[in-house]
Amino acid sequence: MTEQSQSQQSSPLTVKEFQEKIHDGEIEGYVCRKCGHKQIDIIQYCPVCHSPDLEKTNFSGKGKVLTYTIEFVAPEPFMNEVPYVWAIVQLDDGPKITGWIQFISKPSDLPVGQRVAFKKSYLPGIVFEKIV
Repeated sequence: MTEQSQSQQSSPLTVKEFQEKIHDGEIEGYVCRKCGHKQIDIIQYCPVCHSPDLEKTNFSGKGKVLTYTIEFVAPEPFMNEVPYVWAIVQLDDGPKITGWIQFISKPSDLPVGQRVAFKKSYLPGIVFEKIV
């Protein structure tokens, strides 16, 4: 790797850093400088073109629900939140991401395609809320 490409490459995102950003209200990920692929997972190479030339970027956190499941039995960190939805959201300016949405107990409460926004929260994980 040349000195120039080393200086262009972003330092790798760590799990701790990703979680801290989520608690600060930011969704951080990568965009590949070579092919433009956007990814939220912690990576060192683009999964599309295999380039190591990645740039850290923040995503807006707004998008639409692609699919979901309603949770009535939850793991310990979410026991006080049931029922809730575990959803796959297509971000407007980025990739798909999973997160959860409070206060959903039946399918009519959350139609597929519903607009949602990432919400800064003290709760665990990536929390979305419906945009009315």
